[in-house]
Amino acid sequence: MKPMNTALETLLTGLNAALRNQIRANDGLFDPLENKPSPSDHYGHVCAALALACGDEDDWNIGRQALLAWLTLDASSLGHLPFNRFALLLLRTVRQSRGLAPADEALIDAGINRCTLRRSYPSNNWSLLAQACRLIEAPPARKATESRRLCTLLDRWTTPKGCFIDFPANPGSRFSTPLAYHHKALFLTALACWYHDDAELARHARRLLDWLVHCWDPAGYAGGFGRSTHSLFGDACLIAGMILMGIEDSEEDQPIAALCRRLIRQRRADGLLWLNPAGAASGRASWDAYMYLSVYNAWAAAVIAIALHLRTNRPLPVQLQPAMWSATRTGLFHDEAAGLAYLRTKDDLNVLISTRGQPPQSYNADDAEFRYAGGVIVHLRASDDQPVAQPGIRISRQELLEQPALAGSIPLLVIEGACFVLDEFDACELTPHENGVRIVLTGQPKALFKQNRQDIANKLLAALDWRLLDGRLGRNAVLHREQLSTVDARVQIELSMIPGGTITTSHQLEIHTRIQIEHLNPHGQAGHRDCGLEQYPAADMSAKSEEKAFPSSIGLGSTFAGGAFMIKAGTPYSVTSIALFPTPERPNDNDFLDRTASRNTR
Repeated sequence: MKPMNTALETLLTGLNAALRNQIRANDGLFDPLENKPSPSDHYGHVCAALALACGDEDDWNIGRQALLAWLTLDASSLGHLPFNRFALLLLRTVRQSRGLAPADEALIDAGINRCTLRRSYPSNNWSLLAQACRLIEAPPARKATESRRLCTLLDRWTTPKGCFIDFPANPGSRFSTPLAYHHKALFLTALACWYHDDAELARHARRLLDWLVHCWDPAGYAGGFGRSTHSLFGDACLIAGMILMGIEDSEEDQPIAALCRRLIRQRRADGLLWLNPAGAASGRASWDAYMYLSVYNAWAAAVIAIALHLRTNRPLPVQLQPAMWSATRTGLFHDEAAGLAYLRTKDDLNVLISTRGQPPQSYNADDAEFRYAGGVIVHLRASDDQPVAQPGIRISRQELLEQPALAGSIPLLVIEGACFVLDEFDACELTPHENGVRIVLTGQPKALFKQNRQDIANKLLAALDWRLLDGRLGRNAVLHREQLSTVDARVQIELSMIPGGTITTSHQLEIHTRIQIEHLNPHGQAGHRDCGLEQYPAADMSAKSEEKAFPSSIGLGSTFAGGAFMIKAGTPYSVTSIALFPTPERPNDNDFLDRTASRNTR
């Protein structure tokens, strides 16, 4: 392996220093944001131990304190057992390479014995992690068997073009592909090749890498869709995966350095990293409930460190050596099964579009999930500027109903008091043209919130589901959301890059309804604070929601919408919003909108 590039060295050195400063005798890893030790039901303590074990002996002496603290925790309080087992197995790999002391071996074995594996888990990425553990710890005679089982899971959980499917366990035509966990699948598959150098396993690793290359922004962005959006967790998996695949930065392509430089900009005063690019501006506002500062920083340091340890101390597996990184290709890539399209042009325009949409994970009665919605530009960057599109967010039901503009451009509809949303579509037509791309989507609204039926039969079913099926029926309810058959919708999105650097996006919504419905967020728009916007017909500004910060994972966003509009049965309804995004080559020019927009009526 070539010497570590400067950005990677700076990132990892800073992470390890920050972790050392947060490890305390008896408490282990401390979480400065929670102002208490890292959660016992997560994997921060053990990952911190792994990260520092990859350093020198002084680092390991500090890391051992985190492991000792975790070993004293009551077993009933532990969680994320496959993650902890995984980290302990890798910790054993590191210590064995340096002469495993009997005392350390006893600690590691005691920890592994606390982390039993199950046959299945709620998310496919957990099951993949558990199978990676089985391969890592398998004796030589069983390596091939466990490798085949891992390949079987990857066959089941990737689209024909190679995108990782996180939900459900038995995918049909509808499934969820959060990109952070595509990165995790790449990391786990590449790592597995270092424990069993197998051609089929390496083929899966290359497929995952090749898919990602199509959806990579050279400015260091690759995780703008689904839960854990643009998270440090996924970014670290991607860095580690590229290292393990043998990817090296070149003069033309520098994916590792680009991602590291972007993460370094997320550094806090205490040396830890904010968990997404918006952290410095909005703190934890866009985090998922399972995200903790100490845990994700420890994970990031651990997976990058173990990848570097293996690359430094072992030869690259033979079957991985054909791996290539070629992200300079331009054109339009569309994974039709996942409903994700990426446009990259010679002018360095990078656009990720969610086309048909996916079932939202963690579907419930109290939260609105927009990070899987179709008909949305989830990432847009031109030239050397910062991203200007805003990925969707997850918010509480109460907050959304008080501020419908937080749905962004995703249409919210109310029928007899029930909330529906246009976030999944039945048909998609995608047409590239000289200056950009046009997408036409058709479908029917689906229920935004899960119904919690309180009758005796449903309560009994829920109890049995929880006890016998690990909540599988409840999770799969999102695959059977109520669909509004009396309403037909068409969404057309057109993105154009005009000579001179200006980017415009046109979003047209048409609704044909046989019942009266209310559109809560006409002309809803979430984007860069400086983008220009024109609506046709003009939105009712007297009823316009107050413009407010949009708490996305990228940051620097704002959102607003026109006043709610009642659509009568049988009445044609059409609204169009055109946004102009400023770029370094062209400042904001609202007059341009008047020259390019075409009027629609409702």
